[in-house]
Formats: sequence, C-alpha cells, structure tokens
Amino acid sequence: MTKNDEFIEALVSDLTPVRPHALRMRLALAIVVGVVGAAVALLISLTFRPHLHHVTVAAFWVKFLYTVILMSATVVALERVARPEGSIGRMVQVLALAFGVVVLLAIVQLGLSPASSYPGLIIGFSASFCPFLIVAFGIPSFCANMWFLRRAAPTRPALAGFVAGACAGGVGGWVYSWACVENGIPFIAIWYTLGILLSGVVGSLVGKVSLRW
Repeated sequence: MTKNDEFIEALVSDLTPVRPHALRMRLALAIVVGVVGAAVALLISLTFRPHLHHVTVAAFWVKFLYTVILMSATVVALERVARPEGSIGRMVQVLALAFGVVVLLAIVQLGLSPASSYPGLIIGFSASFCPFLIVAFGIPSFCANMWFLRRAAPTRPALAGFVAGACAGGVGGWVYSWACVENGIPFIAIWYTLGILLSGVVGSLVGKVSLRW
C-alpha cells in the first residue's frame, strides 16, 4: 500500500453515515429557533394589537400573508444556497410577484382613499423605526440561519449571507406584524420591504466574512 492509500484510508476511517434529510432537519430547527426568539422579543418589548380579533382588517392580512410568503420563499432559498452552487432564481421570481401584488393593492387603497389620508397610509406612526424593529426581531433567526449555513456547504458566502438575512427579516417582519398597528398597505409595501432588504444586506456583509471557506 502506498503512502497516498494509507493517507486516504486514515481520512475515511472515522467517517459515519449522515442521517437522511439531516440538512432539512437542521434548517427546520433554525427556523423554529428564529420564530420563537422573535416571538419572545416581541412579547418583551411590545403589546399585541388590542383589536387583533378583527381579522377582517385588510391591511393586517396583507402584512401577515406578505411576510409569510417572503419568509417561506427565503427558507426554500436558504436550503438551496446551503449546497454548492445553489441557485435562488425561483426565490427572486416569487418575491417579485409578492411585492408586485402588494404594490398593486397599495395603489388601489390610495385610489379609494382621500388625499388627506395619504400621510397616514404611507408614513403612518412608525416609519422611522419599523424597518429597524424588523431587523432586530430577526436577529435570533439570523444567528440560527448562520449556524445552519456554517454546518452546510455554501460556495457563495455573500449570497448565502443575504438569503440568511432576508429570511431572518421575513421572520422578524411576520412576528412584528402580529403587533403592528399600521393599516396602510403602502406602508407595508415600503417599510416592511425595506426592513427585510436591510436585513439581507447586513447578512450579505456578515456572510462574506463568516461563511468564507
């Protein structure tokens, strides 16, 4: 036996089989940790909407479903970028479609509302801090996502970090929607989207460093 054969044998001697769907199980754990962490942060810092039982409020359901779609799409993308040369083409299409629908609904709401209500529908009460709250509530999810990626094999650190951050922003936005009192769909289209994008940009910067092989 040559030295190369002996070296290869030494490398593989302690290998153990990987459980089926191990990557997805780790991803599921990361998502659960992120959602629970965001919910705990919300409970500590905010009160739930006192009128949450009025489930027919259109803006509430728009923000709830919009963030669910963004979160779901980025979870799928997160699994893909965790693999070598993973692609996110489908994710971009889903996100663009979801954003387009929300923008269309925002235009309809503005068209049906008096001009005097525009500041409330667009800026609301919380435009100055809403995106930052979404990023903050997504921090537990981002940490869990990075833990997941560091135990996978992403080959594009910046892209993987962006998806991890955008997913965390989706989680943070979804949880924040439970307590957000804004009823303007234009507000959702602008400030919720900005918060999720901001989380993605931060994730990309972190990923360049922490996910580099």
